[in-house]
Amino acid sequence: MSNNHTFYEFSELEPGVKTIDQLLAAIASESVTAYVFGGELVRFVKGLLKMKPVVQLKNCRFAFENGALFVEVDNKGNVKTFEPGQVPAWFQSPGEFARGQWLVNHDFADLMTPAFISTFNERFPDVKKRREHANLLFDLQLGKVPTSTVQTTAKRTGNIQGKTTKPKVTDLQSFELFSQFYDRMKTAVYADQFPTLQILTGHESANEAPTSLKGAVRTWFKGITGQLPPNNKRVGAGNAELFCAPIREQLQQIEQIGLETFYQGLSKAIADAGERALIADFTYSFHE
Repeated sequence: MSNNHTFYEFSELEPGVKTIDQLLAAIASESVTAYVFGGELVRFVKGLLKMKPVVQLKNCRFAFENGALFVEVDNKGNVKTFEPGQVPAWFQSPGEFARGQWLVNHDFADLMTPAFISTFNERFPDVKKRREHANLLFDLQLGKVPTSTVQTTAKRTGNIQGKTTKPKVTDLQSFELFSQFYDRMKTAVYADQFPTLQILTGHESANEAPTSLKGAVRTWFKGITGQLPPNNKRVGAGNAELFCAPIREQLQQIEQIGLETFYQGLSKAIADAGERALIADFTYSFHE
């Protein structure tokens, strides 16, 4: 099964690959990878894309110009350019990517809050850059929403646009984050402990977890078990042993397949389902 390598040209995020050697190393990786890139690398890639087929960029996906242009290269080097306004299911907004794989790429993901703050400030001594990254990481919406608009919007309640509010499938395109989720899930079910959203996200409160992480965790859990993480009502009903026993069997099957191989298939299934697919309707079975 081929690995996908995704590269985003996001002007407000620090790149994770900055040289041609780093780019080629990411593409050569046997893992699923996703990075921000920019500058000369963007021009280098666009130059390669003029060659068809472009074997150097097999299994790569590119989001150029902050998500205005999308290109995919299949496992034979054939290039697909998306029509203007057409957004592929694998695309993540700058904020979503910043709160997921970007943190992993820049060694922020495992830091406790005090260490994160000091490391973040050291990484971005320029106040403008620090402000831009904080804006994306914490969804501050700086300079975008006037106070008067917020006050007006607050008075409007309910689903006024008629759109579904049910959670939709999400994938952070990060094997590292999926591995962390899997380890937390395995630890819980092997201890006959309900794998709640709080446990699966690794946060003291599920409310503290980024929305994108909660969406991915729900999607991954549904793909593995066929059900959503247990809610308060299910936990209150008790009998965690009965809930966890079949999940242990499923985890053993995954480990026979190989965790990364399983995730590659799951990630592709999520992308194929499309951005409008609901988690409640999503199912996944591994196929060679």
